[in-house]
Amino acid sequence: MNEILFICILIISLVIIYITEKYLDKIGLTVLFIVSCILSYILSFKFATLSTFTFNCNAIVYVNMFTSLYLLLEKSEKKEVKSISNLSLIINIFIGLMLYLMASYTQSLTDTIGINMTNVFIENYRILIAFPISLFISHKILILIYEKVKNIYDNFFISTVTTYLAVGLIESIIYVLISYYNILDNQTIIKIALSTYMIRLIITVIYSIFLLKITNKKVKK
Repeated sequence: MNEILFICILIISLVIIYITEKYLDKIGLTVLFIVSCILSYILSFKFATLSTFTFNCNAIVYVNMFTSLYLLLEKSEKKEVKSISNLSLIINIFIGLMLYLMASYTQSLTDTIGINMTNVFIENYRILIAFPISLFISHKILILIYEKVKNIYDNFFISTVTTYLAVGLIESIIYVLISYYNILDNQTIIKIALSTYMIRLIITVIYSIFLLKITNKKVKK
């Protein structure tokens, strides 16, 4: 059942990215990027299981965010994309603060909901800190590496996948270490980081192949 749900969400996400890239251009991609950042932040507090892999629940939305940034780099000036990336940091800090305050002080409709919110957002306060930090670092590295790879070989598939091979691993390690070091055992931390990294890599490859074929991006040698 998890596999079917995962595939359905993946297909829907592909369609959304394609429509956004094809018809809404830079404004649509910017909105998709920001929305994906917010959803990825919220979903980062949970884990999902697919076959034998336990990974961060934000895997698909996270790749949506990266893909939006790749496409923005294709359509916009580097300086403009950096500004959008900086905006995402400010938004994530605001979201983190709101989640903390909401779970700490706002009375919910029932005590049960209030307790659940506290367990998710207060007990895991390190995630509130870890996600904006790891995301900001990964965005800066992504912009740098993507531009360098593109200058060597201007192919969307190669640029996106090569960039993620480096950036995704760095982000996964930073995020998991800050969030779970001294909370989970080292073996579990490594498994979660690698599983999340591999699932996101597979999604990145699927996205890149799909967008390369659909948008007819040309290879420049």
